[in-house]
Amino acid sequence: MTIAERRLFPAGCPVAAIPAVGPGLLALLLALLLAGCASRPPAPETAHWEPHQRQMLALRHWQIEGKLGYRSPEQNGSAFVNWRQAEDVFDLSLTGPFGAGATRISGDRQRAVLQQQGRDEIRAATATELTEWLFGWPLPVEQMVDWVKGVPAPEPRQHLYAFNLAGQLETLEQSGWQLHFDNYRQVGDLVLPGRIRGSRGELAFTLVVRQWRVDGL
Repeated sequence: MTIAERRLFPAGCPVAAIPAVGPGLLALLLALLLAGCASRPPAPETAHWEPHQRQMLALRHWQIEGKLGYRSPEQNGSAFVNWRQAEDVFDLSLTGPFGAGATRISGDRQRAVLQQQGRDEIRAATATELTEWLFGWPLPVEQMVDWVKGVPAPEPRQHLYAFNLAGQLETLEQSGWQLHFDNYRQVGDLVLPGRIRGSRGELAFTLVVRQWRVDGL
């Protein structure tokens, strides 16, 4: 293939050997091949990480629905999740596990309340403390507020991360948790992950987001 012909093909577009044909037929073949490549739906990309990170950290009103799976030496389980976040106010509903209806954890930066049908309320300073009572180990809810958006939490600042080819967060190590992000999707002008897997020693969780809702979109 000549240099001129190579410039006609987008990067990543497969090119088969072209037999010797007339210029008219060659032009037609090139046009058909280019049309086929152009028709592929573009994968969501994060062009510049720092502006994207600032945009995600500024996203303070959202709701997700999905499923949370968890594993520890004591138990394995799963629950359907409905999580609404408005600034620092959160409402996290878990349906299905624990042998009884819905479990609700709600609150803000100053307090958190766990409610289960037929049981007394349990109060704590943070949602993470309540998940330790619920699961037997602490799920880092305060950091997951940012992790679910595919960015590191602001604290602690010490963390390691790597990106995929589209410029999105792929792996993250923060607060002793090893995290993997994938299944990114376009939600309006935003690019958000559809699955987050986390592990810390013998503890592990997988959050699959089936639906994102973002205020204004």
